[in-house]
Amino acid sequence: MQKGINKYLLSASLLLFALVFLFLTNQIYTLTLEDAKRNHQQQQLEMAKVVTEGVRYFVNHLVKDMQLLTNNPSFRTSNHIEFHRFVDQFRLNYDQSIISSIIVRNNSQNEFISGKKPPRWVDRELPNLSGKISTGHTFITSNVYPENPDSPRSEKSFLIILPLNMPIENKAENENSYIAFLVNFDSLIRHFIIPIKLKNNDFIWILDQKGRLIYHPRHEEMLFNSVYEMKEECRSCHESFTEQLKMVKSSVPSYGEYHVKGDEPGKIFAYVPLELENQRWYIAISTLSPDVISGLKDRFFLFFVLGAFIFVTILSFAIIIYYLNLKRIKSDEEKKNLEKVTEYQEQLFHSSKLASIGEIVDSVAHEINTPMGVISAHADSLMLQQIPEIQGLKKDLEVIKKQTRRVSEYTRSLLNFSRRMPFQPEIVDIISLIEESLYLLNPRFREKKITVNKIFPGKTVLLTGDKRQLEQVFVNLLNNSVDAISKNGLITILLKEHNKKIKIHDDEAVERLEIIIEDNGIGISRNELPRIFEPFFTTKKNTGTGLGLSITKSIIQRHKGTISAESSEGKGTKFFILLPRKVSLDDEK
Repeated sequence: MQKGINKYLLSASLLLFALVFLFLTNQIYTLTLEDAKRNHQQQQLEMAKVVTEGVRYFVNHLVKDMQLLTNNPSFRTSNHIEFHRFVDQFRLNYDQSIISSIIVRNNSQNEFISGKKPPRWVDRELPNLSGKISTGHTFITSNVYPENPDSPRSEKSFLIILPLNMPIENKAENENSYIAFLVNFDSLIRHFIIPIKLKNNDFIWILDQKGRLIYHPRHEEMLFNSVYEMKEECRSCHESFTEQLKMVKSSVPSYGEYHVKGDEPGKIFAYVPLELENQRWYIAISTLSPDVISGLKDRFFLFFVLGAFIFVTILSFAIIIYYLNLKRIKSDEEKKNLEKVTEYQEQLFHSSKLASIGEIVDSVAHEINTPMGVISAHADSLMLQQIPEIQGLKKDLEVIKKQTRRVSEYTRSLLNFSRRMPFQPEIVDIISLIEESLYLLNPRFREKKITVNKIFPGKTVLLTGDKRQLEQVFVNLLNNSVDAISKNGLITILLKEHNKKIKIHDDEAVERLEIIIEDNGIGISRNELPRIFEPFFTTKKNTGTGLGLSITKSIIQRHKGTISAESSEGKGTKFFILLPRKVSLDDEK
């Protein structure tokens, strides 16, 4: 069972470790991925700022040139030919790929155009824009429009308009006077966006404040569609314009992430607003997410392989340790089983030896007792005779009588040893039983002036056992102590109760009682101590039978207890008896 528990515990531990490893790996990967995206978006943000600053610088420089143009005396001349020549020369000296046309409307409401003819949308937008010049703006910028409304891919442009402050007497006539530059938007893209060195699959796109897409290098067919209107052609690519709508409502640089439909992967982007007085453009840089994380995946794959290798290594060590521990436990169990087998064999050998000896003893004792009885009877008969010759032999007859009695007592002890004594358990007051044993041996204690020190609990101690056999145990042990003491000795009897239930041998865990009998006699040598419980082994020269301790051990084992001894020569001997109490509640009452 313990082996099964250990196996399940190991499996649960390894499973928990694997789950923790996978969870931490996923957390590390997620955090690393987010960090990589943020780093890339920060780079995008910085590049978008560079583009924004370039366009802003160009527009501001262009406005200053327009102001310089309008403040030139040649521009204020009343000579129309000289005025036209000056404006044309100014335009020709400028980069014509960017400035397509210059439109001037003076205080006399005369309109002059230098350069190519403006597209039709200019005629529509100029009246509306010129009316806004007096709103406090330094200049006014129009929306970006294509030359051909039916073809979003045609050349795109926008207007920059400045008011004219001509020195005239009637200021009311000057309110609709302006100068307008038609700026080629595509040329602006070629000058400030296309030269930007972007990474693979990075691209720049631009929205205006109305949410219209005014530049995209890959989807020109989507130009001038607004994110506020989810058209059918937009649905083929985009699930929604949530992130783009957030962008056109923002006035600060930021970044985000959006997904498209189909197999096309998601994108991360960063954007920077570009303020052009009354207009706002949003210059954004997008990147396909897989391009950002591809290198990260390669590095993380190595990390994962390394982590998996470490996990497998730990797992291998855990399995090795488990099986080594299992082998050790198995070895310990085998050792315990071997010890039990050895103990059982020893007990079996002891029992068989006792049985064999018992059969021999029965025969020998009966054979000896019969002639001894005859000799004793004849000795008694002769001692009763009043014949003078026999009276002279009275002392010899006493010796014969005494020796026959001694032989009879010896054979009686042999018969008691060999006889199969019935086990009759009952509730025994162990303190009273010890007191009875001490009373029986009291003459011997007085003879050798032995002091008995009793250390008992201050209450009745009960256990279940055979009273007569237990009394024989105490008498045998106390007799041995008396024999080991020469004179003026001390015998200590200690009684301990252990209320914690433990196992004795392999039986059920029960409360136990410990009895210690200690003397300060001559002790037992180290070589003789292991043999003291063997039948017929004795340390008493010419007086002992060698059966007392063997009988004592058999009785204790019959009570499911244990007995052991400690001894040192010249310092005394101590016997330890451990017995299960097995007292019922009714008996305790």
